Amino acid sequence: QALGEIMAQFVVNPTLLRVVRVARVGRILRLVKGAKGIRTLLFALAVSLPALFNIGLLLFLVMFIYSIFGMSFFSYVRKSAGITDLFNFETFPNSMIVLFQMCTTAGWSGV
Repeated sequence: QALGEIMAQFVVNPTLLRVVRVARVGRILRLVKGAKGIRTLLFALAVSLPALFNIGLLLFLVMFIYSIFGMSFFSYVRKSAGITDLFNFETFPNSMIVLFQMCTTAGWSGV
């Protein structure tokens, strides 16, 4: 907010704003270099990212297959209390939304 007020008062060169942003990022990097625990956590996160990507891809593949099955078996079910215009198996995106809702157990009992 303070940066916006300064820009409103004065005409500021956009290059100067980039330098300020880089300085802020550098301050965060110095904090990470100084804190060994945070550095260890970030390293563990970076090492586990390929495995997380593989798990996410596998989950997407399973949801893709079940979306196709759901569309072939449940696409003509009449809309009722739990089956609405958004949560149904009529189209592929809608079936993916329903499966995601069931995977996260966020109100899946109505479906």
